[in-house]
Amino acid sequence: MTDAPEKSEKSSDKSPTNLWAELGPTIAFILTYTVMGRFLPEGDGAFTSDAAIFWATGALMASTAVVIVYKLMNKEKIPPMLILSGSVVGFFGVLTIALQQEAFAYIKPTIINSLFAVVLLGGLAVGRNFWKMMLDHAFELPDFAWNTLTLRWGFFFIFLALLNEFLWRYFCPLPESPLTLLGITFVPTEPYTLLGVEFGSRDQESVWAWMKLGNFVIVALFMLANLPYTMKHWEGEKPV
Repeated sequence: MTDAPEKSEKSSDKSPTNLWAELGPTIAFILTYTVMGRFLPEGDGAFTSDAAIFWATGALMASTAVVIVYKLMNKEKIPPMLILSGSVVGFFGVLTIALQQEAFAYIKPTIINSLFAVVLLGGLAVGRNFWKMMLDHAFELPDFAWNTLTLRWGFFFIFLALLNEFLWRYFCPLPESPLTLLGITFVPTEPYTLLGVEFGSRDQESVWAWMKLGNFVIVALFMLANLPYTMKHWEGEKPV
């Protein structure tokens, strides 16, 4: 009888519902962006295609909040990554909509992935393996294997951050006013060239928006690439 709740908790961790909890906000963002960008007229105003990024950001915020509330209502444990990403989504989402500054939406994935990398790699540096803490309930690995996987995922999140920076700076239009912080300009208003590549001269925001879904494919491929190493050192299910 005492084993039932623990088994239920383990099965819920592997439930397809968790997959939709991860994909849902991204799908809401892309659908909102695509529908408003394609079917609404161009021009200024709230109900125009030019405002699609702001509506999509609002949909992302709302759906992320729904996922968190759903987990709380079902007394499910909220993953630390979801708490961190949800906080960043909320903070930069409010800035995007309140200031009508698209650049905040563009750099948000960069900030999220950079924070993930800092947490994982910084944790290792001080002797804390947060990747193990999050996944230790599912299976057991020796410490050296956990450390290797944590290093891989930490650098992978850095790759995702750099990929987002390249995509939005290459495909998205530059804002009308620069985005500066502490006297440093992070997003200029004029096109510029870096390492022989011209940035800021294109107006293909939809490429960056759809790449949010493409990131799931990249993550899935990375997980598959690490599966042989994980299975090699897997010591079996953690005893109850």
